[in-house]
Amino acid sequence: MTGISIKTQLRDAQAREGLRDLLARMDQARPFYSAVGDLLVGSAGENFRTETDPEGRPWTPHRPSTIKARTRKGQVPLTILRSNSKGMSGSSLAGSVNYVAGEDEVRVGSAKKTAAIHQLGGTIKRPARAGKIYRMKGEDGQVGRRFVKKSKANHVTDVAIPAYTITIPARPFIGVSASDQVDILEMAEDWLSR
Repeated sequence: MTGISIKTQLRDAQAREGLRDLLARMDQARPFYSAVGDLLVGSAGENFRTETDPEGRPWTPHRPSTIKARTRKGQVPLTILRSNSKGMSGSSLAGSVNYVAGEDEVRVGSAKKTAAIHQLGGTIKRPARAGKIYRMKGEDGQVGRRFVKKSKANHVTDVAIPAYTITIPARPFIGVSASDQVDILEMAEDWLSR
């Protein structure tokens, strides 16, 4: 070997024991990664409450058509990416964020089908399709203008629904903020110093 090489030995039994403990903890890091997972899930929850990304930038507000559609359905029109599911536990995107901790990593995410499109944004292309409109015929034989549920309809009209696209802006809710980074480093120092 060219250059320089240094060989060291720990002769102090207490220092060797401390190093052995530290290395053993590093091999069993699941508790540390679980704590990091708890922190990041909590941060994601705060992002939903404040409607901001991990760096604190506000999410794109709803379009007027979204607010109108939500109001028509009896939902809360102004909350972004939060439950409109009439209070069913775990049914919202916000309630679905979780983590899986291993010995060398933690994964934070959501199993909801809609999670990726909301985190990253994108365009959904809906193909043309056939559909049905359900209405009621009045006693006079005239078909009413109001749509009704299939179970209440006595008149069905076949319709062609054209292809269309839906553009969803990115509203990141999972991530590691500057504050999270500081907290993770403090947790690591605390965990390693035990």
